[in-house]
Amino acid sequence: MTNNHAPEDADTATLSVEEAPSPVPSKRRLESRRRILAAARQLFVERGYHGTRPQDISKAAGVGHGTFYLHFADKLECFLAFAEEASAELEKFAAEHHADVHSLEEGIREVLKAVFEYSEENPGVLAAALTDINVLAVDETDKVMPVDRWAEQWASTIQEWADKGVVAPDTDPMFAGHVLVGMIRQGGAYAYRVGLEPKETLDKLTRSIVRSLTTTP
Repeated sequence: MTNNHAPEDADTATLSVEEAPSPVPSKRRLESRRRILAAARQLFVERGYHGTRPQDISKAAGVGHGTFYLHFADKLECFLAFAEEASAELEKFAAEHHADVHSLEEGIREVLKAVFEYSEENPGVLAAALTDINVLAVDETDKVMPVDRWAEQWASTIQEWADKGVVAPDTDPMFAGHVLVGMIRQGGAYAYRVGLEPKETLDKLTRSIVRSLTTTP
């Protein structure tokens, strides 16, 4: 009798390890990761990167210390996961604000509004997430730094306006993106120290950024 299933069985038998489907994480594993990231978020905001230890995160999450290393190779990897989560949240805020804008100034203002709103709803998160990882990493790393990701987002927006001929033609979008991140971080910190009203801070930052992108020597 002919075995109609032989070819299929043979194909299945020759599947390589690489071709085998990845196991789906269990609900328990996903929950423990969620708890660890929630605890890490709180501690990185409250204590900063250097003031937070993996064992502190494990304790705050209510999991065994070994469980931390089931999810993350080290504290830096955990921090980058936290920063990635914050970046994704900020992107959502920015997308909602940037959905219908008609000028460079309006676009810059709306993105800044998103940053301010996110910061108000999530106190300290952006400041913690944008910590300079180049200072934190002892060894060289090929991981994408949070500040670089935010600069890339700005660069993408700048490129869109450059394509419309609004931005100065000699503007380097990526370089400008990093400059803008610095302006927002330092300008925002200064405004907070001297007690500027949010609207005034928004106006000053918007004008400064627009001028930097549209003025040529």
